[in-house]
Amino acid sequence: MAETDTPTEIPAVGSLSGTQRAAVLLMYLDPETSRHMLDDLSTQEIQEIGLAIADVDTIAPEVIESVVGKFIRDMHTASMMSTTGREYALGVYPELIDEVRRPRIESTIRRQVSTDFQEYISSRPTSTVATILLDEHPQTIAVALVLMGPENAATILSEFEDSDRYEVALRMAHLKTIPGEIADDVEYGLHQSLKDHGRDRWKIAGIERAAAVLGRLDRAAQDPVMQRLTDKDAHLSDTIRRRMVVFSDLSTLGSRAAQVLLKAIDRPTLLLALRGADVPMRTLLLSNMSKRAGADILDELEIMGPTPRATVEAAQEEIVQAALKLQEEGTLQIVGGSEEMI
Repeated sequence: MAETDTPTEIPAVGSLSGTQRAAVLLMYLDPETSRHMLDDLSTQEIQEIGLAIADVDTIAPEVIESVVGKFIRDMHTASMMSTTGREYALGVYPELIDEVRRPRIESTIRRQVSTDFQEYISSRPTSTVATILLDEHPQTIAVALVLMGPENAATILSEFEDSDRYEVALRMAHLKTIPGEIADDVEYGLHQSLKDHGRDRWKIAGIERAAAVLGRLDRAAQDPVMQRLTDKDAHLSDTIRRRMVVFSDLSTLGSRAAQVLLKAIDRPTLLLALRGADVPMRTLLLSNMSKRAGADILDELEIMGPTPRATVEAAQEEIVQAALKLQEEGTLQIVGGSEEMI
């Protein structure tokens, strides 16, 4: 840079060299920031910028604005600010705030900007989320539904009983503020409950297991449970009752009970049911017929063509229902796993 005897006025940004731009920028920034910027420059560059600063007399405001604006644009182009505003607000910005105010401000911003919790809930099975929430207090459920977004909340609320939906909707309507600590606790609790533990998860058919257990209780223990289930959820009670006994359970019937059951079912239903019966069940029913009737059934089974599984299962279910009716009448008793006589 040529030496001059008098300082120079910088009238327009287009006339600035790179060194002069750096000089203007450093003069505009606070001294601490400028010091850190100079740390990355060579001694020669620092000297040249210092001389350029000394050579400046006055700088037009529009020149300062242009220099600073170009610097910011250059930083963005060079990927020095690679995150979006949303990412910066959620990730970087909280770290710039003092530790005393940081938790409250970070929580507020996250609550207003982040959709992570909503996206997490939408990725989980609706019935699972609903089942977990139903164990909570209605107020907690209301808070959780508000936090997870309208679409998720409506889908999950549809899984509730009418009375539960009313209670939760009423509490949601009365919400005015939610303390950040409570909101965080609710989100954390759902995250933990819904966490995928991989191999630690054991998939079971709850209704089938409940039916199998209840079906093996004696009537004195079974009846009160089923009555309460009926009062609470008639559909669930009916489903469990129909699955408390499956076709294979009938193989535990004694000979006289099997003979009583055979009288209650028609021949076409019996043929279809035996088409898919296991050996113990087929042996029980055929051995309690006359030899001629048993032989005829076996002959018909031999020539029977392919039969849809659903048709066979429907016939077996019909026989189960006939057995349950006889049990209700006191004619026979069915208990899985042990032989029962009439």
